[in-house]
Amino acid sequence: MVELRKLKRFEFVDFLKILHKIFPERANPSLFLNLYEIFPDGFVVAVDGEKIVGFAVGVISQEEKGRILLIGVDENYRNKGIGSKLLKMILLVLSLRGVREVELEVRASNVHAIRFYEKMGFRKKDRIRDYYEDGEDAYIMAKYL
Repeated sequence: MVELRKLKRFEFVDFLKILHKIFPERANPSLFLNLYEIFPDGFVVAVDGEKIVGFAVGVISQEEKGRILLIGVDENYRNKGIGSKLLKMILLVLSLRGVREVELEVRASNVHAIRFYEKMGFRKKDRIRDYYEDGEDAYIMAKYL
């Protein structure tokens, strides 16, 4: 059974492994270690036994504003509601810290993710041209809590 909880310090290497597996282009160990040191509550994981199978990373970007940096679920655990639960939990964490608006970026071509975020109450707010390293645009999506 998959359990959701905050990432524990001793699990950080395991978090980096699944991060690299799902988002190899985003797996910057020093960046995420710094973020964890600043805001450990912003790291929520889905765990099956002792194995991390999904995660959500969020930060407080400014007063009353939060940002979802990444949400990922191992391909063997997708389409089981884990991503929705992770998103709800990180939104709750941010809300309890006084965040009233949450933003995230998503590839303009990632129709599946855009639909997922819209289903979770996010709306397209803006488009950023050439946001990703490969030149693809991103949508900024936002949700008010």
